[in-house]
Amino acid sequence: MNPEICFESSSSGLLEPAREFLCSIWPLYPEEEQLSLGDPIFSNRTVLVGTNLPESEESVLELPKAGTYVVELRYPNGASLRSTIVVVEGERYRYLVPTSKQQVFKKSSPPPSPNGVPRVLSAALKSVGLQAPDLEIKSVPQKNVIPLKNLREFVTEIDSSSRENEIVARVLTADLTFSMVLPNGVVHSFRNGYDRKWLVISSRGKSQTLVAYPFGWAGRDGDAFSLSMNRVAEDGVEATKWSVFLKLMDPVYGSLVEHLTRRDVQSSVGISQSLRGQATSALYEKEDNPFAAVAAAYLFALNRSDLESGREWMENLCNRFEWLPDGPIALGWKLLRNGGRNTETWREARNLFIASLGRGLPYYTVGLHILVEALTTLLMADPSDKEVEGMLTDMRAVDVACVRDEPFITFQVQKFLGLPVKY
Repeated sequence: MNPEICFESSSSGLLEPAREFLCSIWPLYPEEEQLSLGDPIFSNRTVLVGTNLPESEESVLELPKAGTYVVELRYPNGASLRSTIVVVEGERYRYLVPTSKQQVFKKSSPPPSPNGVPRVLSAALKSVGLQAPDLEIKSVPQKNVIPLKNLREFVTEIDSSSRENEIVARVLTADLTFSMVLPNGVVHSFRNGYDRKWLVISSRGKSQTLVAYPFGWAGRDGDAFSLSMNRVAEDGVEATKWSVFLKLMDPVYGSLVEHLTRRDVQSSVGISQSLRGQATSALYEKEDNPFAAVAAAYLFALNRSDLESGREWMENLCNRFEWLPDGPIALGWKLLRNGGRNTETWREARNLFIASLGRGLPYYTVGLHILVEALTTLLMADPSDKEVEGMLTDMRAVDVACVRDEPFITFQVQKFLGLPVKY
């Protein structure tokens, strides 16, 4: 039996969805009084790592023989980890992989259960009238399309008692971390009457974070998303400042969109073309999951592929889901990159960006960044375009208020409300 490496998450007790890491391994050989690297045994090989992942062949790599090896892992968020290990013949080496966002605990506070903190109150208790819980998560419906010019009004009124908000979780006294799997729902038609949903995370009665929630994402194993939060302290000013992370449970899609957030097209394509990643052909099945289709559209828009090869289905994505802002952004960016200044192609791209803003904030953070860059490019080409100038001013305000490295729009409410808007 050849030696093996088994990759495991070091986040004991925390809910960490499985992700596809890119792994490269080189043997180390003694050469005179030094060690030298041999040819790679594995180069950008995908391995699965996650706390919610049972032991799987996709988490294990077999080495040719015992010896010393250099192991490099590339995280979906762009970080990398390189270390030297020594493996023994016939044994399995357990390689503990630290997560990209390591949580910090007080010694007196044990890590929460992967199923959530026991002090969570169900939605049925929302009428009890508890005041200022330490942490509250609500699902806020958006019945109609809210264009960018009405965003401030919507954000201001998210705590209105007249809204039919659903309490997802309420934690009376929270520890430094909180994790839970979000209950998924079935959407019978994304084309007819889809109501957008937002996750609102509040602390002690004050809304802090608004997250674009792709409700109805067709997860292959049922639940599609997990929500994790952490804070620095349980008392004082830092106690109300929660960092929020919405994660896809599916390792293929989750890894792909996290690479996509950094606009790492090469890694995204590598993930989508991996053996297990063949399932990403479902990205193009728009009727069942337009959110996944949009991820494919962004990947296509950022890649240097021919426009005509995918333009028709991108146009269909824009036209069939009139509530979805991301479709016009992806197609508009592709047109902008493939056209010339002041051409008909650029004018078409401009109209698509205007259409996207009429549909509201995009779901994907990469879409927000693309939109800011696109409007900046258009304004540089035509400084007299006041409409684009006004939209760019407001999009920059939104950009400042959003967490840049989260895959889905994660919006800091108070920061946004404190910024000027000129739309």
